[in-house]
Amino acid sequence: MGFIAGCVILGMRVYDPRGMNLFLIWLNRWLTVWTAGFGVVSVILVVIASFFRGKFTWLAGILSLSALILLSMMQILPSVLQYTREFVYFGEAGISTNSMLRALGFTLGICVCLLLTLSAYKVHQSLNTATQGYLFMIISAVIYSAGYIVSSAAALQRLKVLRTSDSLMGVSVFDVMIWRDANPNAFLFAQLGLALAMLIFVIYTHVKPSRVYPNKALLRKEKARLRDCRRWSWSLCLWGIMAVFIVIVLHYYDTKPPEEVQPEPYEISDGIISIELAKVSDGHLHKFSYVTPNGYDVRFLVVKKPAGTAYGVGLDACDICGIAGYYERGNDEVVCRRCDVVMNKNTIGFKGGCNPVPFEYEVRSGKIYIDVKELEKHETRFK
Repeated sequence: MGFIAGCVILGMRVYDPRGMNLFLIWLNRWLTVWTAGFGVVSVILVVIASFFRGKFTWLAGILSLSALILLSMMQILPSVLQYTREFVYFGEAGISTNSMLRALGFTLGICVCLLLTLSAYKVHQSLNTATQGYLFMIISAVIYSAGYIVSSAAALQRLKVLRTSDSLMGVSVFDVMIWRDANPNAFLFAQLGLALAMLIFVIYTHVKPSRVYPNKALLRKEKARLRDCRRWSWSLCLWGIMAVFIVIVLHYYDTKPPEEVQPEPYEISDGIISIELAKVSDGHLHKFSYVTPNGYDVRFLVVKKPAGTAYGVGLDACDICGIAGYYERGNDEVVCRRCDVVMNKNTIGFKGGCNPVPFEYEVRSGKIYIDVKELEKHETRFK
């Protein structure tokens, strides 16, 4: 049911993104709050069911856990599936190496999640359900619920149910929000830490049979079971390490800001900047900087266009993304730092879209000439 509801929510977002945007934001925030609430209820009922083993308590625990899974799927699934609509970036061909690599990465990420889940389930199956299994399940549910409780504080504040100055168990809502933003993966690591403790416990307690068997066939069967338990434990360790590697290392390389293109030198005489064409004719992005009399650092770009002998000249800023600027990706892509849009080099120097803001310049005698007054007209952009 949660899977179907999540697909419906994604369909609503795709069908009418502008009309459904505010409603879906509101719904997502309330789903966070409801998930936190059902998480707390689930923990309480599972604890009660572990002490009072009646049909009613078990039924209540199962229903609350089912509701928790339903709400979690409703919230998580649309965001996961939304990535499938972002394999092709603006300005790229529908089928390209980059889009295929993104699709492959998405698929591998889902596979890691599924293999990590399967391994955790198999290791949990190895535990004594009546004692050890319940203990690990309750701790996992507590960690899961705590993560949503922290997120629900921010959700309730944005729903105007709570104020940033309100206190939750002696901690202000604002401080909770700050901590959540500074530690987005804290509860993920807590779950992986619990999984590590569980697999160590399973490996330690599943080394050899704990009792005597009447014949060798039963003994071999028990040894095979113990070996499978240890293998699933090592599998959980492997996929847990892979998850940490993805969340920390790959995420860092994926989100780290690109290296800044350093401004290059140029000649200036009588208020006229001159740049030799030979220095900017390699097809790469070249950045320059001019400090105005008022102290503004006006950055501008020059790049040779792939078609013909023309050059694209413009500010290192645009009307949409401000002074975020541009960087060069690979050998032939000029990309906006803020929105990640790939510029068509042939359109640099023209108005519109996320293109660098153009200004007047002149090309003659093997040089580009720029009057500094043209740059000073745009100095306030670079406050």
